Amino acid sequence: MYCLTMGSSREKERMLRMFKLLIAEDVKIVRETLKHAINWQALDIMLLGAVENGEEVLAWLEREEPDLLLTDIGMPKMNGLELIEAVRIRNSDIRCIILSGLNEFDHARQAIKLQVLDYVLKPIDPREIERVMSQAVELLRKEREERQTLKLAEQTAKDQLPNLSEALPRGEWTGSLKKKKLVEQAIQFVKESYMRKELALSDVAASVGLSDKYLNMLFKEVTGMTINHSIIRLRMQEAARLLKDPAVKIYEICDWIGYTDQDHFRESFKKQYGLTPTEYRNKFL
Repeated sequence: MYCLTMGSSREKERMLRMFKLLIAEDVKIVRETLKHAINWQALDIMLLGAVENGEEVLAWLEREEPDLLLTDIGMPKMNGLELIEAVRIRNSDIRCIILSGLNEFDHARQAIKLQVLDYVLKPIDPREIERVMSQAVELLRKEREERQTLKLAEQTAKDQLPNLSEALPRGEWTGSLKKKKLVEQAIQFVKESYMRKELALSDVAASVGLSDKYLNMLFKEVTGMTINHSIIRLRMQEAARLLKDPAVKIYEICDWIGYTDQDHFRESFKKQYGLTPTEYRNKFL
């Protein structure tokens, strides 16, 4: 679909930096509009192809994998949501955007569960497509830069800090050395800051220099839990420790561990320990 002609080395480098897009749309006029009415190259996108149905997409993935998939929902043989699910099983890194008619809007909302990046309502507006795709490219570019930074940092760590891995508990972590170290730093920040009422994911991400989404994904990959879950767990552990001291009031504990709402604290504690704070305290009286 995309013809790469021989040119300057700078042009070749630019082509290599472009993000690959595959389109799935069964209506020919819409498919042709998407192919020709948008200057994909100006968006730093290489259009690999525009196919009629999901089966053709899966066949294409045997040859080459795109960075982006733009798919209609209402297609024969395999609808867009089924296609996205199949694509994500093969490669969860492929970002998906859906085309949806108004009568399919409920289906579009279901796509959130499949971690769809965005959706565009029909009839097709090239300017809206360009806007959504521009945002997608910006996200992909940022994630690519972060992966490159991680890769470089990992290699540097291996070269300069060959004994660092021995300092981490064996069997406790999974993933690369740099990922472990970044998550270890995030955990340390959480341990030092979990009592702050305004503590947010963005604060933790800023402490290690990564985006919110990327750090949360990295954190879950390495530890098996989200950052918010980690914060809640630390708060509940501290609450359980303080509840053993009858001299400390429950409302004081609530405030100490960063909660402003005692009902919220009560619900979180019961979810963690199966008992309310009062019931837990009574076990030690």
